[in-house]
Amino acid sequence: HITAAVFLLIAGIVVGIAASEFIAKKEKDRLYPAEGLTKKGKLSDYLQNLEGTNGDTDIYFFDSGNPGGTVLLLGGTHPNEPSGYIGAVVLVENIKVTTGRIIVIPQACHSGFTCTDPMEGLPTNYTLDTRGGKRTFSFGSRVSNPLDQWPDPEVYLHYPSGQKLSGFETRNLNRSYPGRADGTFSERVGYAIIELIKKEKVDLAFDLHEAAPEIPIIKA
Repeated sequence: HITAAVFLLIAGIVVGIAASEFIAKKEKDRLYPAEGLTKKGKLSDYLQNLEGTNGDTDIYFFDSGNPGGTVLLLGGTHPNEPSGYIGAVVLVENIKVTTGRIIVIPQACHSGFTCTDPMEGLPTNYTLDTRGGKRTFSFGSRVSNPLDQWPDPEVYLHYPSGQKLSGFETRNLNRSYPGRADGTFSERVGYAIIELIKKEKVDLAFDLHEAAPEIPIIKA
């Protein structure tokens, strides 16, 4: 009985630590938008069935009030590529728009920021020294959280091209465009971003990426 009680105690401690880390992944990073912010929206504004899901994410609008083009910048399509996300954060917090509009989505694949890739031993976050002190940012999975979209098929058929990809890619936002309003979780996120591009009359869009930290081409 004593041995069983000890094992139960150890198991309880391990489960408690894991649970606290799991819950902490749901906490959003705090951003400090530049003074030029004119509106803050949500991706669900462009596809209502994303509301209340991890597919919904913040959108930052910077409108100069002067005629010009509209540019969209996506960060965090792959949450395990920190530069894509941090590049978008730096823009949100420092940008000054003098003509046209800039629209920024720092966490395009918000779902991927709520987990990490299994068996990779990845950190849940990382800390950077900034002028305002140390700040912590989320490190996530390359694809959407399996709690939001499961199970993966053996083979993923991209819509509408029919291209065959690994089943894992079904949760990859970067393989989900143009998406479908009634498709999979990732397809709905992709569809909403395309709807934003159409409705906001975006002239040019950039999707910010980098190699994942352990891949040799990261130095390229």
